Amino acid sequence: MARILVLGDLLLDHYKFYKNLRNDPATPDIPVVKLVNEVKVDGGAGYLVRNLKELVDIDVIYFHGSVPTKIRNYMDGKYTFREDINDEILHSPLLIDEFVDEIKDNDYVVISDYHKGTIKYSDIKRILAKCNETNITFIDTNHVQPEHEGVDWLKINYETAYETARESVNVFGKNVARRVSDKTGTNVIVTKGAEGFSAYLRENDESIYYTKDEYKNGTKHFVDSIGAGDTFFAGFIAALINKEKIIPSLIYADVVAHLSTTQLGTIKVVDKIEADTEYKHIQTSTEESGGAIYVHRSIVND
Repeated sequence: MARILVLGDLLLDHYKFYKNLRNDPATPDIPVVKLVNEVKVDGGAGYLVRNLKELVDIDVIYFHGSVPTKIRNYMDGKYTFREDINDEILHSPLLIDEFVDEIKDNDYVVISDYHKGTIKYSDIKRILAKCNETNITFIDTNHVQPEHEGVDWLKINYETAYETARESVNVFGKNVARRVSDKTGTNVIVTKGAEGFSAYLRENDESIYYTKDEYKNGTKHFVDSIGAGDTFFAGFIAALINKEKIIPSLIYADVVAHLSTTQLGTIKVVDKIEADTEYKHIQTSTEESGGAIYVHRSIVND
């Protein structure tokens, strides 16, 4: 069984569901509500870990600091507002020491860094220096830094990519992942929600551009994108652990991320059977041109 070591910001996702009973007679614009249900689950890097455990048979060791809370409030099924409590996590050098000591006993090292306080840039540099050629390393972040140099896989969203590459955010253009890679020396994945992703494989000097048809999965529709980045990351790591090649792993990650957007927030993980079934219904056409691979994905209906 593969062993995976995860370091990241754990958040408590607290969902509250209210029913609007009536308006307050004294202040007609104010609703009188009843709390009908509430759910608490691990979010942030905790949601990444939950999905990894669902998607692949692995032994996960997860390190995190203190736990901020995000309270998401829903009224009659509609997401109305969010309250953040203790949003900043205190940095713990002891936690980092313990994490570094575990690296030698694990196959994969994953860092989910969204700057809540668990991880400092100096920690990343130290962790990557401790990893050897047998460790496969992954970082998911929203702010690219020189300290990321040496990681095997860097996943960022398109806003972060364009900020790093200093290109217009309005065009999901070519070579953005490559420009980020030139600054970090890493393989780079750039996600852009429903529009797909691009990637740059540094060792092969290959750019990958991915387009897709809309998903056709019966009555399932988009609900929200909370946690979609974490599920994409989990799907990609799981596929690589299962010995998939890189492009199939990226496509599987996209399937997993899509399925996460058809359910409410981070309450449930993506179902592995459903993800595997959806993935089997995909066909791709590939065209190579000028050192780039253009992949178009279509859905096959039974």
